[in-house]
Amino acid sequence: MSASEVLVRVFCVSVLVGFCAQCRPEENSPMTRAERHRLREETRDMFYHAYRAYMENAYPADELMPLSCKGRYRGLTPNRGDIDDCLGNFSLTLIDTLDSLVVLGDLEEFEHAVKLVIKDVSFDNDVVVSVFETNIRVLGGLLSAHILADYLQQRDGIMAWYKGELLNMAKDVGYRLLPAFNTTTGIPHSRVNMKYGLKSDRLESARETCTACAGSMILEMAALSRLTGEPIFEEKAHKAMDELWKMRHRSSDLMGTVLNVHSGDWVRRDSGVGAGIDSYYEYCLKAYILLGDNKYLHRFNRHYNAVMKYISQGPMLLDVHMHRPHTNSRNYMDALLAFWPGLQVLKGDLKPAVETHEMLYQVMQRHTFIPEAFTTDFQVHWGNHPLRPEFLESTYFLYGATNDPYYLEVGRTVLNSLQKYARVPCGYAAVNDVRTRKQEDRMDSFVLSETLKYLYLLFADKEDLILNLDEFIFTTEGHLLPLSLAGYNGNKTVTDLDVEEGEFARICPNTLQLFPETVRKPLQNMVDGMCPKRNTKRRLTATEFSASNINHLKMIKDMGINIIALSDGRVQLLHTFSSARSSADAEEGLLFMQEMMELSKLQTQQLDASPQSVTFTIKDQILTVQACPSQFGRNLQGEQKVTARTMIIHPFRACSDLVQTEVIKGKIAIMERGDCMFVDKARKVQKHGAVGAIIIDNTPGSSAATSPMFSMSGDGTDDVTIPTVFLFAQDASKLLFALSRDPSIEVTIGEYKNEGETWAHSEEESMFHKLKVSVQEFLNKHTGIAFSKSVKVGSFKASLGSDKIRITYEEGEEGKVSVGDTVTTPQWVQVRKDLLKSIMTSESKELYVPLNILRIYYQTLSDDPMEDKRVQDTVKQAEWLLNQLSIELANKDALIKPEENVKVLSVLTDFSQLAGKDDFSDLEDKETLKALNSILESVAKDVKFKKEHLGAVMKKLQEADDELVVSDVKPKDKDRDTSEINNSDSEHIQTKINHAVDEL
Repeated sequence: MSASEVLVRVFCVSVLVGFCAQCRPEENSPMTRAERHRLREETRDMFYHAYRAYMENAYPADELMPLSCKGRYRGLTPNRGDIDDCLGNFSLTLIDTLDSLVVLGDLEEFEHAVKLVIKDVSFDNDVVVSVFETNIRVLGGLLSAHILADYLQQRDGIMAWYKGELLNMAKDVGYRLLPAFNTTTGIPHSRVNMKYGLKSDRLESARETCTACAGSMILEMAALSRLTGEPIFEEKAHKAMDELWKMRHRSSDLMGTVLNVHSGDWVRRDSGVGAGIDSYYEYCLKAYILLGDNKYLHRFNRHYNAVMKYISQGPMLLDVHMHRPHTNSRNYMDALLAFWPGLQVLKGDLKPAVETHEMLYQVMQRHTFIPEAFTTDFQVHWGNHPLRPEFLESTYFLYGATNDPYYLEVGRTVLNSLQKYARVPCGYAAVNDVRTRKQEDRMDSFVLSETLKYLYLLFADKEDLILNLDEFIFTTEGHLLPLSLAGYNGNKTVTDLDVEEGEFARICPNTLQLFPETVRKPLQNMVDGMCPKRNTKRRLTATEFSASNINHLKMIKDMGINIIALSDGRVQLLHTFSSARSSADAEEGLLFMQEMMELSKLQTQQLDASPQSVTFTIKDQILTVQACPSQFGRNLQGEQKVTARTMIIHPFRACSDLVQTEVIKGKIAIMERGDCMFVDKARKVQKHGAVGAIIIDNTPGSSAATSPMFSMSGDGTDDVTIPTVFLFAQDASKLLFALSRDPSIEVTIGEYKNEGETWAHSEEESMFHKLKVSVQEFLNKHTGIAFSKSVKVGSFKASLGSDKIRITYEEGEEGKVSVGDTVTTPQWVQVRKDLLKSIMTSESKELYVPLNILRIYYQTLSDDPMEDKRVQDTVKQAEWLLNQLSIELANKDALIKPEENVKVLSVLTDFSQLAGKDDFSDLEDKETLKALNSILESVAKDVKFKKEHLGAVMKKLQEADDELVVSDVKPKDKDRDTSEINNSDSEHIQTKINHAVDEL
């Protein structure tokens, strides 16, 4: 059995992945007309989201790279091997999408796109392409667009300017493909150079091609001949199909997948209906439907009977050896076989079509998408999913044949998966692995030409369409060819060898009315039946599990489950079937994972744990921060509070034996997250008499404003009675700073009081700010424009970025300066001088100031009204600072010899470089660290404001979004010589500076 990886993150709010999508899928009631129309319009929006992303970011490239948001050009972007053979630098996606625009009724954009193709596209390119892909995508796209343009011109009188230019382009492509047919057998080469044909050693020596590649030319080539009157294209394609028919195994009527184009020998004799052979069978039937040639119906019936006899095994379709058809050649299926139920609908054999489709749908439900290959026990064999259309194609044909609303629900499921896991700001990205849902920088042209086209048609009514699709047939690429092409010539051949008349040779095999629900019901649990059954006594359940129990850890390891501690403090459980001690242990591991997921869901639904708060005093100011509650211990509500002095536990994570336990009694214990469970920490301090517990985050920079709130999980044992809360890092730093100023302050734990509308407004403003920042970062990354706005005051100009401003001085640009009301102190005057000197002494005459520093300057030193200070107006703050610099520039004393702390100011301008350093071994780096430490210290110690202003400054520093960590070195340390600083002091300073830089 293949490895099945199920991922569950516990002790957090959300569960990441599912397990066995539905063990009992139920039939759905009919979808309302309004809901169906809503899904149709959502699909239309999906199409234009992808189409506009391509046109605005990639055209005239062949494809869009949705994660990079740029075009993929052959020879310019990194080569991906054979997958790039469909690219020819001929705007592949636009050509492939032309008829989709008509299906959606957008005739204006269709006309615009046709003009672009005529004007911009050339096929005279020195590039080697796949004959098969170029035929079905480019030639088919041009022919379909020509037919529709001509049809709309005659029916609706539009596009009067069109004179058959697309047909001429199609003929050009056809002639460029013809050299590929120059083989001994007449079966085409797999590749050709668009400019030089086969004139290269590599192409001439190539001998192998796949059955589908050689046998999927007849529809497009025949249409080209019948539209242009030049029979050579159809003749070449008929010749290739005749040779392939001769190569079938005469006793089994099966075909192999890879052959030699010169000798006609099979290279690979695997026979199936998936990759390498799929569209050959499809074109045998559709050649009969489009061209009316009876030999193709006869051939298809022979092949179809062989497939149903040897390859079809219930709902599954398994490859066999063509010469030993009772022997399977592999134990997995590929996603391309999903076209088969749709072909069976055209054949009229609905019962097996319903069965195979249902099997595929359950595979999709289990894995979110149908993986490129999956095993016979429905595990992932190859997890890639490039947003293929075949399953939707079959869903569309089954709904059309049965009118069963079940298939509308199938379409809704596919739509939701695409929207949730594939949609990106720049189109739709392929899924690299359905197990992890990691995306791939790839959007194939068939996403627009087929996937979204079939999804739209599934939800559309006939009256919604401007075409009668009953008059057309879909090619394997989803292009429309009219059935009237059969009348363009009388080339209907009947040979004595090919014709096999019989009672049922020309009728659908299902003569009774079919009810798909009755066919699906026996298959309800086919895939999901792989879920393990509870037929043995359980060794360990999720509710009994404790991460601190060594026996439990050994048991889950035997089940194939590994525990991984994540950097953000969460725990990840990873189950690998093949890692289990036995298959029985592996099955119990799956059950354990399912229970753990349900337990996590249950914990997220528990609403009895009210958000908590931690309140303390800092410089005569009362500060309250929000805290996460716990699912164990006492949850404080209403007026319930616990107030006490605090004790920082040693060791800080409280997972081993505690020291100084005698002083814990009666205090609120402060510990750090990590190394053991939350509830174990609470038990330890409760044992030594603590009246409460505060656990602080070990992830730098986290805060309640930016991180999701959660409840700390217990282990099912209800023996903790003290209130236990969790503080994120930035909120905890405020508490630790207050304790560093006064260790004797009391801390109160209580219920968090929501401030109502004020809170909601600030939350909304915060989310809007994050959105603006993310948009700006995107623009910075893709345009190189780092500063979106600029402000000019006097000789100074400020360019505003997402996290800092750049101040530049321009000589000879003196302007009028307004002197506003500003708190002017000797310290602020000195800071202004330092800022000005940093600008004037730099070669580029510029200075970078972080936005959080600018905000603190403005809010504490400007005398603007308080309501103006609360608004995050960076432009106004920058204008104020430039005005202050202009005032200082006007002062003749501004250009005196720089003081020592100019060096300190320069540190702020380059702190981003400092943050990137890992090695602070040299003396200059240590001095820089000391300098930055000094300026942070000066905020608390050296600024001699009035008492009330100092309180305001400290409050602003502690409330800043980007937290400042203020050092608390004793005054005597400042007088020590650098040479006397010992290693521990240096490490202390370095740690504090690193924290400060991180938080800045």
